[in-house]
Amino acid sequence: MLSSVWKTIRREQLFAAGDRVVVAVSGGPDSMALLAVLWELAPRLLLRLEVANVDHGLRPEAAAEAALVAERASALELPFHRLAVDVLGARAGGRPRGSLQSVARTLRLQALEDLAGRLGGARVALGHHADDQAETILFRILRGTGVRGLRGIPYQRGVFIRPLLDVRRTAIEAYIKRRCLPVVHDPSNMDSRFTRARLRHQLLPLLRQENPRVIEALLALGADARLAPIASVDPIGHVGRAATAIAELRGRGGTAVVDVAGGQIMVAYGETTRLPGAAILQSAPHHLHPVRPVSIRKPGMYWLAGSIGVEIKERSSADPAVSDAFSAFDADAVPAPLLLRPRLPGDRMRPRGGRGSRKLSDLLIDAKIARPARAELPVLAAADGTVLFVPGLRPSEVGRPTEHTRRLVHVRGLSRQERSSV
Repeated sequence: MLSSVWKTIRREQLFAAGDRVVVAVSGGPDSMALLAVLWELAPRLLLRLEVANVDHGLRPEAAAEAALVAERASALELPFHRLAVDVLGARAGGRPRGSLQSVARTLRLQALEDLAGRLGGARVALGHHADDQAETILFRILRGTGVRGLRGIPYQRGVFIRPLLDVRRTAIEAYIKRRCLPVVHDPSNMDSRFTRARLRHQLLPLLRQENPRVIEALLALGADARLAPIASVDPIGHVGRAATAIAELRGRGGTAVVDVAGGQIMVAYGETTRLPGAAILQSAPHHLHPVRPVSIRKPGMYWLAGSIGVEIKERSSADPAVSDAFSAFDADAVPAPLLLRPRLPGDRMRPRGGRGSRKLSDLLIDAKIARPARAELPVLAAADGTVLFVPGLRPSEVGRPTEHTRRLVHVRGLSRQERSSV
């Protein structure tokens, strides 16, 4: 189990060396296993762990469960925080709206995020695992969803990270048993009044009669959905012109610049662009998206949509100190391939050197970027959706180079003169 979690952390870049991490622990098997695993891995990852328990004010057993978690934190010599939220009061007041469990979840996450902010931009580790992922995907199928919904629970969103998402429930139970960890069991997990309990204890056993590997099938569906490109609304229009240029280039290769409302788009096809056989842009009604997005595994300079330059190269002594390379990323730490897209509602970014992730809209306002210009700014994102770079803002903390970095991705906005010469 440790090796599986380690691989997830490395692949998804959930932590950076020296990060302060709040581990949300209810006392149940999942969160107690999460705490134990991160405690074992902390010396290798240079993590500073703290433990938090949230009392929702719904069950009298909560005090004893918090005491168990506090005792465990003390045994591991970790700071402990007990947080309290008033679920019934909030629900009676109508804010936030939703079912009892939905309101409890909203208030719990808010309390944990507030704590992370008070601790100076800590990350919050949650105990969701692979079986939770499968149940979430099944729930969304039953309620109706598109490809985006089939992606399931994200490995990270804002300050929240989920290191156990690739671990099955059976592996967690075996780990708990081997480590002799004390745990408690929430009776609501067996309460058929709640949808999640009905899915787990009634529907999934029926589905296993048809397919004993239904969990694996759901997880594979989610993995495929995460690989599928999600088309983004084209903020500048006239995508058809780009499609026409691609068609003209298909026979001879090379590049072309297309004038559109609000700027220029560069389309490329062929060896001359170091993008063999791939066009950066493809026509789709009212949409703009990569066909085969730029791979950071090959060196060279790429001009994306005439707005951002991305250079991938081996690190050399001529490069500035990695701590000062505010326009650079570790090529092996950023999930490939890179995607250029418009800004989307809900986009967040953790600015380099900042205390945590923030809404991209707030960052643009703080940077005093005029409203008309904000809509035209391109967003460079990693393959998992993490926002890496927006012209005019500090780059993301994700993928920040370290002393072990061997290959750099240099990213910068292009000047007007450079855009005109592309």
